[in-house]
Parts: sequence; C-alpha cells; structure tokens
Amino acid sequence: MISNELGSASPALPAYLLYPVALVSLLIIVFVMVRMRDRAGAFVVGASWLRYVMSAFHTITYRPLAAGMSANALASMGLVIVGLMNINLRHLQLRFLLPFYVLIALAVVSAFGNGGFSSGLITVVSKHAYLIIIILAVYGAMTRARAGDFMASMLWSFLPVFIWQLMSIVFGYGKLTETDVTAMSYIGGYNHEAAFSVTLATCLTAACFATRIDKSLKFTIIIVCVVGIVLANYRTTLVAIAPLLLTYFAASSLGRFPLRDRPFVASALIVIGAITLGVLSLVLAERFNDVSVVGAGDVNFFKPPSEYTVDEGRLLSGRPYIWSSYIYAWMRGDLAEYVIGFGPESWNDTFPLYAHNTLVNYLYEYGIVGVVVILWVWGSMLVSALRVRHPQAGVLVGAHLSYIVLNMATMPMWMIEGNILYGLICGYTLYLLSLQQKRPT
Repeated sequence: MISNELGSASPALPAYLLYPVALVSLLIIVFVMVRMRDRAGAFVVGASWLRYVMSAFHTITYRPLAAGMSANALASMGLVIVGLMNINLRHLQLRFLLPFYVLIALAVVSAFGNGGFSSGLITVVSKHAYLIIIILAVYGAMTRARAGDFMASMLWSFLPVFIWQLMSIVFGYGKLTETDVTAMSYIGGYNHEAAFSVTLATCLTAACFATRIDKSLKFTIIIVCVVGIVLANYRTTLVAIAPLLLTYFAASSLGRFPLRDRPFVASALIVIGAITLGVLSLVLAERFNDVSVVGAGDVNFFKPPSEYTVDEGRLLSGRPYIWSSYIYAWMRGDLAEYVIGFGPESWNDTFPLYAHNTLVNYLYEYGIVGVVVILWVWGSMLVSALRVRHPQAGVLVGAHLSYIVLNMATMPMWMIEGNILYGLICGYTLYLLSLQQKRPT
C-alpha cells in the first residue's frame, strides 16, 4: 500500500483473522442497531462500524474502484445519502452548523478560483457533508435515546478494532514506527497509526460521554482505550487525549466530594497529576526524545526546507520540514493564492505526504481565509461547549481541546475517522445545549 502518512503502511491481517471477526461483529452490530429503535442512532453506529471494518481491509478498500475513487470513498459518499434519510432535515437549518457550511463554500470558491470543478472538490465536500450528517444524527439520537443509551450503544462499533489489535499483538503483526526502527506499532493490520489511533480516541471519547453504563465497566473501557493508543505508538494521539483524560478524571473525582472539600481535592489531584506526568516522562523518554530537543530551542525551524539539515528534517517525525515545505510553497503563490489558496486536495499535485497539520494544510489549500475559517469552526464549537451548564460540561470542553490539539500534528478533519470523532463531540455539544433551551439555534 502507498501511504500519504509518515512512515510505511502496515500489512493487513490475514483473511482467516479478518473475515471471522468482521462477520461476528456484523451480527452483533445489527442486533445493537435493531435494539436502539432509533434510525439516526442506528445510522451512526452502523456507519462507524462499517468504516472501521472497511479500513481493516485496506489492501482492497483503498484501491481505485470507480472514477478513480476507492471503495472507502464511495462508501462515505453513499453514507451521506443514507444519512440524509435518517436525520431530521429541518435541523440542517440550525445556525450551529453555519461554520461548516462556510467551510464547504470556501472549498467551492477555492476550487473555481483554481481552474474549476475537480475531483478534489468532490472529496472535500463529501467529507464535510459526512461530518454534518454525523453531528445531526448524534444530536437526534441523543435527543430520543432512552435514558441516554446512545453512547453505550456506540461503543459496540469499536469491538472489531480492539479484537484485531489484540490479534496483531498475539500473532506479531506489527509495523515499525515513524522514527524508531526498534519500536513497533500494533494497529490490528490497519494501514497506519494515525487513523487507527483516532479510532481509539473516538472510543475513548464515547466512553467518557457515556453516563448510563456501570462505572467500573466505564473505567475499564477508558483504560483499554489508553493502553490501545499506547500500543499503537502514535505520539500525536497520545498527547492529544491528555485534555480529555484530565477533565474526565478531575470531574469524576471532584464530583464525589462536597463543595467545601473540593479545593483540597483539586490540589491533591494536581500533585498526583504532576507525579504521573513525571513517571510517564521517564517511561516514554526515548519515544519523546526529539520533543525535548525541540523544546530546548536550539533548532530554528522557521526557514526554507532547503536549509534543513538531515538531522533537523527527522525531528518530530519530519513534521517541521513538511510544514516548512507547505508554507514556503504557499508563499511562492500569487495574490489570489495567498487569499484562497491552491484549491481543495491540491497538495496531491505537489507533495508526497499530506501536511500533518490542519492549519498548515488550510493555509496551502485555502489561503489566509482558510486559516481564519477553520479557526472559527473550532472556536465556535469550543465556545458552544463553554456555554453548556451540565455535569458533563468539563468533559465536553476537554474533548474539544483534545480534538484541536490533535489537529496540530495530524489532520483528523481529512480522515473519515476524524469526522466521526468530531461529529460525536459536536453532536453531543448540540444536545447538551438543547437541554438549556426549547430549541437549539
């Protein structure tokens, strides 16, 4: 497999491991969907499961199938149509979604400003549409779910992912990491650590949001997710989940104590957190060694890619070098390209790897306007979360912060897996906001 990610692509698991798990999990997910008795919720669970299973068969589903598009891409476009049949179409008019519509409009303007209609425009619009559908489906499912059972049902869609990761460990199907040829990533035969670890981060988020499952089971699922992300060995996601975990454990711990005792408990949690970070820094010191080199400030990354030394180009898995390549390519453009960029998916024509930073990618593809718009999207969703008055508000804000951090060193908005994650977060945000008023706006 050819990968647009840093590092090599992973070999798929053999068929005798893939097909039985896919079949058994299909039977389970159909049973879960039927029991939900809600079309929107069943759609989210089924669509998520389908994406995660199809990605495990990447030697088949990543190949061009029709009109140059892969089976994964065609399935995503088809699910947008199916999703429209399972949501309340009136919710498409909610002002909450305005930033996402502006993203789509910007992609259209940038495409026609750079030569007109293109396959890249179809790809980008379908991904944004997929995200909007997931947001509204999650919102609808949460609104109608019996006793808030949707998040608990959502967890079943991740079952095959964990089974395949366990199989990859037991049978030794790992892949080399981006930077350390002695370290292995166990990702269940998926194509790359990025999408796989984002999938586990989505499961972690759903578990943190779930309120109708046993606390010990919930804690177990969270620990399994964290261990899975550690075994996937993708530093970006390891760092990104920190805000979510901190807010979840802080909220769950503080909630057990009366108000007068919470300042003391908070102080104790800060001390425990500092000790935990210290221990982790020792355990993961080798994996994060180049982070400390960058933090020392002895290396200047603000320079053209041609001025990078070989060693500098390897730091942070080569990300600063990639970012520099994109930024300086954008700077060589004309005035129109400064403003609206080179067009959706235009990086494919110039670079072998995608930008590994959503802001850098938007600067290149959509110019200064693109950077402003994507910051508006994240900012407006975060502000909406801050407006929530609910016991889950802190965890919700932590999820938004984690997603923003994730975008700083990879591109979840470019992945369907990332769209499912953000759709879950934003849909839950919309639901909690709706509890404060008769109708969300």
